[in-house]
Amino acid sequence: MKRKLSLLLTAALAVILFISPAAAANPQPWVQVDGLGTANQTITIRGLSGGFDAIQVTLNLDKAPGTFTFDQALIGSDIHTATSREGNSLTLYVAAKNHINQGDEIPLGALAGAEPFTVLSASGLKLVDLEDTATKELSYPTVGVNDNPGVVEMPFTDVKSGDWFYDSVGYVYGEGLMNGTSPTAFSPNQTTTRAMIVTILYRYEGSPAAGASTFRDVPAGQYYTAPVAWAAANGVVNGYSATQFGPNDTITREQMAAILYRYAQYKGYDVSGRADLSAYSDGNRVSSYARDAMAWANQAKLINGVDERTLDPAGSATRAQVATILARFCQTIG
Repeated sequence: MKRKLSLLLTAALAVILFISPAAAANPQPWVQVDGLGTANQTITIRGLSGGFDAIQVTLNLDKAPGTFTFDQALIGSDIHTATSREGNSLTLYVAAKNHINQGDEIPLGALAGAEPFTVLSASGLKLVDLEDTATKELSYPTVGVNDNPGVVEMPFTDVKSGDWFYDSVGYVYGEGLMNGTSPTAFSPNQTTTRAMIVTILYRYEGSPAAGASTFRDVPAGQYYTAPVAWAAANGVVNGYSATQFGPNDTITREQMAAILYRYAQYKGYDVSGRADLSAYSDGNRVSSYARDAMAWANQAKLINGVDERTLDPAGSATRAQVATILARFCQTIG
């Protein structure tokens, strides 16, 4: 009987979660990670409304996942659990005879590694209520990590309340778009590379499948390999040439404007707005390839001048500036 129930639950989960399309509903749940940045972290789905009998979610980490132990509440003869791994991603599956959530949350369990790790993002959240008369199913391609609309707890000692970038860092950290340079440091004044920016947008897109990169300086097995390949294939980035991308080069303000502009075009967003860059004393120094992009980004208030008269298009973008630009983009454009 136990084996029969397990097989039935597995079959139901496979049919519902992998075949049936579903539409998401608001408010959107999020993945709560307690102990983020340590070697032992607990995973909970929060913000649920209603009861659910089955769940699937993928956690995307900064390194290969360690051992996952399901919560005691999900262990029993009427519950089937499973995991699957691919690269740095871990997918969790649970199917039960009765509802598995406890109020507005589902405590999934604990993930342990040999060394500290970070859950960068979550994707492919599917929730199913196997009711007697109908099946209710919800699907979310991307899910926030620690994205409670209330307070986002940050472990960074160099990001303090009152800093001009505090809210923006909290937003991108809570969304899983940017992490610290260490478990306790964000390094707001450190510059950002081209590879980092592309990787952030790749996470924001939900870490889609990507082919091989055509750039010789983007080797296989790097954290930015798939992001650069995806971005180049979709016209989000161009290299310095057909074979050179410069992943470790510090990104300039005009390069970032160009990448965000192309990403907005790729998503079908309105990019028709233009600011008059002649208002800046160095507005004529914007490179020809980035002129439309910078005019759009400035009009959209994504990239402002470093002061009232200076745009500094060739200047580097610090991590604090990048966090602020990305937060503005996500909240007002995307």
